[in-house]
Amino acid sequence: MDFQLFHFDWKTVPFRMLAFVIAFSLHEWAHAYVAWRLGDDTAKREGRLTVNPIPHIDPFGLIMILFGPFGWARPVPFNPLQFRGNKRLGIVLVAAAGPFVNLILAVLFAIVLLAVYQAGLLETMGDKASFALEYTLVFGVLINCGLFVFNLLPIHPLDGSKILRFLAPRRWDRFFYQLETYGPWLLLLLIFIPGLSSAIFGVPLQWLLMGVQRLAVLILGL
Repeated sequence: MDFQLFHFDWKTVPFRMLAFVIAFSLHEWAHAYVAWRLGDDTAKREGRLTVNPIPHIDPFGLIMILFGPFGWARPVPFNPLQFRGNKRLGIVLVAAAGPFVNLILAVLFAIVLLAVYQAGLLETMGDKASFALEYTLVFGVLINCGLFVFNLLPIHPLDGSKILRFLAPRRWDRFFYQLETYGPWLLLLLIFIPGLSSAIFGVPLQWLLMGVQRLAVLILGL
């Protein structure tokens, strides 16, 4: 996968946006669905238990996807006090649901992309149709992998911070609570300082892309 695809290009904007809308809609739906299954109907009452992208859109996060492998949507609200059973585990499950769905989507997009290449389908289509299909599938892989890695970073308010905080011993809660104050600033540094994003985000993304591609090849028996 070529990271130069993330440079801004008007020709690819519609396909990048389509892949991102699919990715974040199912990501946020997964958070809401797991919370609802655990007994919390907060997201459902606020209209977030849906794959309709409109309730999930964050305008700035939507713009960010035009320039990089990640963006974001509006966080899904949930109330862990309404969870049945272990509430700390419930928070982990809700937080992990979104990235997990992105991983599944990345593999599915990769399978379809490789199947299309293997069948020579693009050669039988017109130039515009083949361009649209190829780039939608390519961005489907890239963006879902990007969202998986980005959201698992242990920085507030990303999903990874919730997973790390509630898997850690309770005596660390105060430390994580204090760290939350700096989360947005750390994200800004990560996004806008050249080289830092590549070192922290780019390397695991490359590994994940290679793993997803190999898994897709294995599944297709190529």
